[in-house]
Amino acid sequence: MIVASMEHSEYNFKRCKLCKELSAEPTYHLTDSTIYCCRKCDFHFLNRLDWPASPPDKTIKLDHKRRTYIESRLDENAYLHLNRLKCVQHHLNLSGCQALDIGAGLGQFQRLLEAQGAEAIGIEPSMIRRDYTLEAFGITLHPELVDADYWQKGFHRYFDLITLWDVIEHVDFPRETLAAASKLLKPGGMLFLDTPSREVLSYRLSQWCYQLFPGKVGLFLPSFYSTARYGHKQIFTRQQLTELFKSVDLQIIFSARSYTGKPFSSSKIILAGRKIEPA
Repeated sequence: MIVASMEHSEYNFKRCKLCKELSAEPTYHLTDSTIYCCRKCDFHFLNRLDWPASPPDKTIKLDHKRRTYIESRLDENAYLHLNRLKCVQHHLNLSGCQALDIGAGLGQFQRLLEAQGAEAIGIEPSMIRRDYTLEAFGITLHPELVDADYWQKGFHRYFDLITLWDVIEHVDFPRETLAAASKLLKPGGMLFLDTPSREVLSYRLSQWCYQLFPGKVGLFLPSFYSTARYGHKQIFTRQQLTELFKSVDLQIIFSARSYTGKPFSSSKIILAGRKIEPA
């Protein structure tokens, strides 16, 4: 499980966060962080963790400035959420469906699910986003992460649908996060996610430039990762995520690069898996 009391200074980043072998090496040195690359599975990840989680800072309030900022971005992913909804509906009847949205943001996708008759719950670690969602929409989002006892003991094999939209790249330990989510699915339940792809030209070109001019030219590499809390900590290839799905008893039922049907119009990995009983 995810070690919630571990700081990044205590984690040995030579241990790959995907294959778990001591085969990762510091490879790309950015201004304030380092990208480690695994010699065995070629996983790329940042030497940063979010946890331990500090107690909520009661001085951070949902003031006018923060509320205005949130509202200015409230609808920026509306079209994307609608496409995500269509993707889910193509595979699953949402009426009466028990659903969990991990990384719920402001509850936008949860509200779309509920409008289709689903019983939906959301997880959101940001206190400011939870406060705004409760104030604006009357929706209570949960702060407990998916590996917490609250979910693992109270919702084992409970959900028909779990979604992680632009989430898996943000978590400290993606393998453990996906395994914990899989345990909450009923047999036959479905998990959908999307995430940036490492196989885009800008990433490959950045690797090439860094290797040609070591430590001097990283081009777009800094834009793929972030040391900010809940920032991007790892970027996957499609094959890596496909194998990760299989390892946590999720059978791939859908794979795409774009919600529009145009394979080169997006830099995303879109995957859906069905929960199967382990052999």
